[in-house]
Amino acid sequence: MNYKKHTSFMIDFISDFVNGEIDRYFFDLDYSAYVIEHFPHMELEDARFADWFAHTIDQTYERGTDLGLPDEEFRVEISKALDEWLGRKRY
Repeated sequence: MNYKKHTSFMIDFISDFVNGEIDRYFFDLDYSAYVIEHFPHMELEDARFADWFAHTIDQTYERGTDLGLPDEEFRVEISKALDEWLGRKRY
């Protein structure tokens, strides 16, 4: 699927974390700022897809942070949420 600018940015950012290119520390530092900056634009690009982001990625982020999940477990949970958000099937 071809995503628009702000949605693509968030997909790339989250994918970089999932793929180990960003440490948890830096992901945590940037995540909230990027959501504040890009989410309103994501809603304009595709409101349903942005809403699905909130119900997958953002809920997983909040839950993992609240539970204090260890870095690798958190990365796995975010990876699952990314797959769900993008409609990828997990086998």
